[in-house]
Order: sequence, then C-alpha cells, then structure tokens
Amino acid sequence: MRKSKILFIDNDPDSLEANKIILEQAGYEVLFARTGKTGLEITRHENPDLIVLDVILPDINGFSICRELKEDPKYSAIPIILFTGLGAKAGGYTENISMHHKADAFLEKPSTPQTILDKVNSLLIAKKPVAKEEGVQPKILLVDDDPDFLEATRQILVAHKYNVITAKDGEEGIAKAKYENPNLIILDVIMPGQDGYSVCYELRKYPQTRPIPIIMLTAIGQQLSKPEYGVEIAIDHLADDYIDKPVDMQTLLSKVEKHLLFR
Repeated sequence: MRKSKILFIDNDPDSLEANKIILEQAGYEVLFARTGKTGLEITRHENPDLIVLDVILPDINGFSICRELKEDPKYSAIPIILFTGLGAKAGGYTENISMHHKADAFLEKPSTPQTILDKVNSLLIAKKPVAKEEGVQPKILLVDDDPDFLEATRQILVAHKYNVITAKDGEEGIAKAKYENPNLIILDVIMPGQDGYSVCYELRKYPQTRPIPIIMLTAIGQQLSKPEYGVEIAIDHLADDYIDKPVDMQTLLSKVEKHLLFR
C-alpha cells in the first residue's frame, strides 16, 4: 500500500525541515515547495493526498493558490490546510478569509509539528460512513488484558451489531490490526509487555493501519498526580479518543458510533 503523499508549501526552510521529519516519522511521503508556483506545479504532477499551505509566499499568496486548486475539478478534493501568522486568531479575520477561499482547515503560525500532524491525520482519516443499515457489520478490534472486561464488552458490541475481534495484549493487537484491517480499535493502556500508548503510536506508522480510528481506555488517570495527563499522553500518541475506566458502556457506544461515521 502506498504512503499518503503530503505537499508542504512554505518558504521557511526551518519550518519545512521540522515538519518533514515528523510527517515522515508518522509514515507519510513528504514533498515540499518554497514558492506558490512550484507548489502548483508539484500538485499537478504528483496529485498529493493533502496540502499544507503557508499564506505568505514570495510569489503567489496562499489564499489565491487555495482557491485556484479548489476551483479546478481535478484537484478540488485535495484537503488543504492554510496556516499563517498574518493576524492569526481562531474565528478571526484571517481564518474567515481562509474559509471563503475554500480551505479545509486553518492553523495559526507558529504551529508545532505535532499540531500540524494531528490536523493532517484528522483530515486524511475522514472517510465515508460505514452503513450498518445495508447489512455491513463494522469490524472492531478490542485489545485488553482483562478477560472479564474483554468478554463483557465484546458481548455488548456484538449485541449492537458489530463484528468484534479481540486481542489480549499489545503485540497480538498490532498483529490483528494488520491482518484483520478493522474499522475501529478500542485499546487499553495498561497491558503486559507493550503498553497501549506505544501500540497506538506504532499503528500510526504503518500506512495500512494509520487511518483506523483508535479509542483508548484506561484507569491510568487515577494513578497520575494530574489525571488529565492520561488524555494528553493519548493525544500525543495520536489516539482519536479517550475514555476513563471504569467504562460507561453508553459513552463507549456513543464514541464508537461517532468515529465509525468518519470511516
């Protein structure tokens, strides 16, 4: 399976290099351009899966490039992230201009490479809904070392018409994620051997498993001086969502349904 191709258009060499490193580490192929004209040429030649586009460039401004691509049927489906320090403020004038030029997302500059990676992931994993009403049973991989929780949760998910595969540790979870290609993964953090955080991060490295939504669940927050760190660590390891244990099953079902809508 080919790597998703990201085109980064920015005339700041330090920004290009920093973002190139983190995007490649996440399993993406990275192309880059330092002018708008070069960016347009690469887009037409390489047809990237997503474009990260600075607004202030030495020749053509990013707003104009964005609109030109979005008005061309050949490239209009490519997600574009506009980012700039030009009066950047969420909900502000610059963001409004970005949206009117048909950008898919907006980030203020400077943005950390991790922030950009999170936005790239969120745009690339968005896919058509899984249609349960058409007889398709979405496949869920449930990874947890507690056999009682594993079986009880499996039964609840099966009762809601999901096809459930289970794994009792991180290593088995990674193997089954690659082999079974599930629509969603529910992943515990505290397990023997490889912890859930590292499992999540590892799955994001492979093109085959990178787009799969991952919901992390754990009681680790009860063991931390600041329970919210559990969520922050999950986000840093590229999880899509997080639920504290003991798990409220209605909350879990709601989150499962939400993330499957974007597959």
